[in-house]
Amino acid sequence: MLPTITGSGQPGILAGMASGSGSVSGDGGAPPGGQSVETLGIADVVMTILQARKTMPWATAAAVSRESRGDVIHVRVSLLESDGRPEDQPGRSDVVAAFTARQLGADLAAAFGSKDVIILK
Repeated sequence: MLPTITGSGQPGILAGMASGSGSVSGDGGAPPGGQSVETLGIADVVMTILQARKTMPWATAAAVSRESRGDVIHVRVSLLESDGRPEDQPGRSDVVAAFTARQLGADLAAAFGSKDVIILK
């Protein structure tokens, strides 16, 4: 089971994670190149999700995944469409940001805990 973090409780507001400006992509593919940072924190991710949400009003949630490769951490952020769909019929998903970080900020590391994926609704 994946951990779920909810936002402010207001409809249409996502609390989540994504990349910096210029990396939003609506074609479903990973953003070219991604963004390299020394430390990636929750604020970076939240601002990216909010920016991407402006061009993807269909999104009802976000997913943030991490993968360690050597001495760097790769973080991918996707916007999801999931409202009103049965579990066996997944909705639309578009990758909106990709990060390569030397480390995660304490806030983001705590949000992940022992999991590699966070679902934000």
